[in-house]
Amino acid sequence: MHKIIILKNYKQEIFSHILRFLILTFAISTFTYADEIVTLNTRNNVTQTFLLLEPEKEIKGVVIMFPGHEGVIRISKSSFGQFNVYNEGGGFTVSKKTRKIYKKNGLAVALIAPPSDRQYGMDTEFRSSNEHLEDIKIVINYLQKKYNKDPYLHGHCRGSFSPASIVTKLRNIGVSGLILSSARSRGRHGAVTDYESNVVSVPVLLIQHKNDLCKGTPYRKLDAVIEFYQTSSDTVDTIVIEGGNTKPKKNGRVCQNGAHSFKGLQKETAQEVANWILGKQFKTSISD
Repeated sequence: MHKIIILKNYKQEIFSHILRFLILTFAISTFTYADEIVTLNTRNNVTQTFLLLEPEKEIKGVVIMFPGHEGVIRISKSSFGQFNVYNEGGGFTVSKKTRKIYKKNGLAVALIAPPSDRQYGMDTEFRSSNEHLEDIKIVINYLQKKYNKDPYLHGHCRGSFSPASIVTKLRNIGVSGLILSSARSRGRHGAVTDYESNVVSVPVLLIQHKNDLCKGTPYRKLDAVIEFYQTSSDTVDTIVIEGGNTKPKKNGRVCQNGAHSFKGLQKETAQEVANWILGKQFKTSISD
């Protein structure tokens, strides 16, 4: 009788171990990354919010994206569990097409919203400030711990001031690369070349449309931006765009759409940027 009971208990124990193993294996095999809105405490009584989008499988890289214009975006969750982004001329870095292509290529995307004390927007002065640096340092640290990867920083138009300033002040530490699309190169808001020179040593990618009508980001100033970063970085690559939907919308805001935001060629451009990030061969010119 004792032998029968011992044998029965032994079989139950084996079955229990097998069941736990199968449950664990199933949980691991069915694990998927998920999109979410993240809010972090940064400075005193200030929070920094961003939309974090993750690919369905292996994460191959991380990109922090800074919207153009004043950087004002509103994020809402739809009934289908997806997130909608409403912006005020944020350009290429807030484009849904850009986000989808990045995710498809295995890139996690952190889309930065203004901090809680700057809900009306981020001007050039703030984007160049130590307060902004402190906020984004905490975001970078969060992403490094989560993915064990240093992020790329990508800014569009006036949003290019954010990564250009941050990478310079960080002295490249904790950053994989700098990506500037329609980089600010002149005008009353200043230029990315106004920051300290001979500092940025991480790889740099500059993306520019030949027919950009925005006065602050003319194609003719691209060479000056290239030369500025070539003084300190061994890798300064460019993607030049021609064609697409070059005409601005009816509102006539040439610094918020049309050629300035690569309309009509956003998917193609995003794919080549993703190729560059992943160390793959990429096209240096895009046209329709």
